[in-house]
Amino acid sequence: MAWTKVLAGLVGMLVLCGSFCAAQPVSFTCIDHPEVSLPAFGRCPVCGIDLLPAGKAGTAPAVGEKFRVPDGTAVVREVDITRVVANDYSRRFRFDSCDNPKLKRLREQEKLDEAVAGGADEFDRQVRLLDWVYRRVKKFGTPTANPRGALEIFKAVDEGHTFFCAHYASALVSCAASLGWIARPLGLRIGVRQHGTGAEEHSAVEMWSNQFDKWVFFDPTYASYVEKNGVPLSAWEVRQEWFYGDPEKLAFVIGKERKKYRLADMPIFRATHAGFGDLALGPRTIDKLAFIMFIPNTDLMDSPPDYEKAFIVKDDTLCEGIRWHRRDNPKDPATEPYFPLNQADMTVVFWQGDEVKVWLRTNTPNFKTFRLRIDGKKWADCGRAFSWNLHKGVNTCETVSVNAFGVEGHPSKVIIEVR
Repeated sequence: MAWTKVLAGLVGMLVLCGSFCAAQPVSFTCIDHPEVSLPAFGRCPVCGIDLLPAGKAGTAPAVGEKFRVPDGTAVVREVDITRVVANDYSRRFRFDSCDNPKLKRLREQEKLDEAVAGGADEFDRQVRLLDWVYRRVKKFGTPTANPRGALEIFKAVDEGHTFFCAHYASALVSCAASLGWIARPLGLRIGVRQHGTGAEEHSAVEMWSNQFDKWVFFDPTYASYVEKNGVPLSAWEVRQEWFYGDPEKLAFVIGKERKKYRLADMPIFRATHAGFGDLALGPRTIDKLAFIMFIPNTDLMDSPPDYEKAFIVKDDTLCEGIRWHRRDNPKDPATEPYFPLNQADMTVVFWQGDEVKVWLRTNTPNFKTFRLRIDGKKWADCGRAFSWNLHKGVNTCETVSVNAFGVEGHPSKVIIEVR
């Protein structure tokens, strides 16, 4: 009886999954353990998850594809899935742990939930945190103390000490981590094209936006980020538009009020600091994106920046002849450093009858669970593999990753119509 069911499953897949044929034997593997290869459907001997057809991991039918089902024809209407991307650079990162008691202490001591309260959406709350860190570090200038991490920095701030951009960035990284968001520190350096004179290096961060499903460049020294056509940009995107595109298309957004400025408005005055003078966001600040160093650890209250594993994006046009830290350089700086996070990567396979099988995977730091919603009904926790039974009409399957802080990632969605 069991063998009959397996055989029926194979026959159904041969009919419905056009990538299989009699001349090409079907084998099954695990979405997380590709070394597993079995001749029949079953469970992974390593982790127990349902196996999937070999070669199907990370795939879904294309929009417009049609499949025969008992009630008629299934047509794929929408596929919106963020995939897991693993490469040498994504593997270097070490993220702060939800079990770190310093994160809880930081969140409670600094009342960070109050700091972001009132935000209209996740990104607005992240901008409020950016603005809060800018205001919390009251004195900008040559550092008068050498604290490590946000808790020590804020203690020194309350004692009247002065700090540079690196301290603003470090504080924002840990404050974000305490709220369940991911921010990574960046080291920046000016290249051969520059405005005026002054400091050649700078520190900032990129924060992962679940709302926009991308990394966003945040500069806590000025409480600023940059957008184009209403979409916030990554550090690399700002760099490319500034040096090689049209910088007049960039909007420099300041503070929780999110007031927008243009190139013609620079320098944008922020504050006057004793012993330093006026702090203003000007073209020279953006010039420092010529070199972008990605520092691959966020546990900055317990560890120093991991410069050994850091990597730098640059190019010969802007950086030729300038000696800076010698680190690995991604061959494709527009994509390799920009691996997505917090996704619910759906593998979708038409199985047999009206059944669709779905497998989930993610790169979610401090991952807790996946949630599933069918046809717009209530969200519910789900396993990493499940069956989706189609009905006549429009079928919608949505999944989302949730971390241990209760923060949801960017949802994935597949819509199939049976007619």
